[in-house]
Amino acid sequence: MNEYIDRLVAAHNSSFPGAAHPRVFSCPGRINLIGEHVDYNGGHVFPAAIDRAVYLCVSENASGLFRFHDAGFQDSGELPLSLFREGIEVPRVWLYPAGALAALRADWDRGFDLSYLSTIPVGAGVSSSAAITTVTLFAMAKTLGMELDGIELARMGQRVEREYAGVACGIMDQFAVIHGRKDSAILLDTRDLSYEYLYIDPSRVRFVLVNSGVRHSLRESGYNDRRMECESALALLRGLGAKIDHLCDLSPVDFMPLGPSLPPLELRRARHAITENARTLEFLRRMRSGDFSAAGELLYASHASLRDDFEVSIDQMDRLVEWAGGVEGAYGSRMMGGGFGGCTVTMVDAPSAGRFAAEIALKFQEEYGAPPGVLECAIGDGVSELIR
Repeated sequence: MNEYIDRLVAAHNSSFPGAAHPRVFSCPGRINLIGEHVDYNGGHVFPAAIDRAVYLCVSENASGLFRFHDAGFQDSGELPLSLFREGIEVPRVWLYPAGALAALRADWDRGFDLSYLSTIPVGAGVSSSAAITTVTLFAMAKTLGMELDGIELARMGQRVEREYAGVACGIMDQFAVIHGRKDSAILLDTRDLSYEYLYIDPSRVRFVLVNSGVRHSLRESGYNDRRMECESALALLRGLGAKIDHLCDLSPVDFMPLGPSLPPLELRRARHAITENARTLEFLRRMRSGDFSAAGELLYASHASLRDDFEVSIDQMDRLVEWAGGVEGAYGSRMMGGGFGGCTVTMVDAPSAGRFAAEIALKFQEEYGAPPGVLECAIGDGVSELIR
């Protein structure tokens, strides 16, 4: 059995003595290879689930309460079954689980004990919040005998982020952690949620995350501002005669004559979304043909656009991407996630992954005086039940 599962079950039994028939579930984090800040602009994204997860142990109790335990941080709490109906203030540490429970149903009539253990770096842009929310929704739906398909589950997770956490996110994170498949990335069209898998041979290519050390929060960063700026750009482009429902409905060629009529801020935001969507589709073509060098150049171009047009990068991430370009075996690198902190993702020739991790860590240590968190990712499966 997985060592984390052993640890979680032991912690659950210790925190909730006499727990009957606990069930164990897991939900991975995700990386996004390319296609950043386009999921709410009707674009294509390219995520993959990773081999880091939030584990959840669930059992029913007779207390008439939801009782929570975090086996990693050794934190515990409890909430009444009525949750948000009575205007109860939920501690932020339990906001995502509570939001998931409230979204799933309003008429809870029995209590449950929920213990969590995460191996996903928090605040690193690999969707720990989506994993916590999704594993809670999935586990409780299974426990109650509810049938939720993957799309319905993803939309419910997105609703939790928006209504309970205050983040106007797209649906990419939830979709990726539900539909993840081992050794395959997902090209997702966020307009209609059609998707296809791309097999990525782990003996040829690896993806390495390097944590900037700056913890980001989408709620507290400029993420929601960027979304509003994109909505403003969309409205202005429609006013200029563009027959579009989303920014990414425009190709770079179609956008070219319209862009100069936009105010500078909306011009930059729209240009990023539209060109990033085109880069994502080209990335798929290059990866399919095995042209990893050309695919890597698209990652560098993505970072430049996020830095200059979308203005969501920070110095540490810019330096990490710059350094990656000088390391043998690195095909391409970019900042990943909502921005203002978190990780870079670098596509590396598989045999060079260990050397790349060591070299980039040394450069970061010399520049900033502390080692970065470096994570070589394997691509894994989506949310699942492990023990019943």
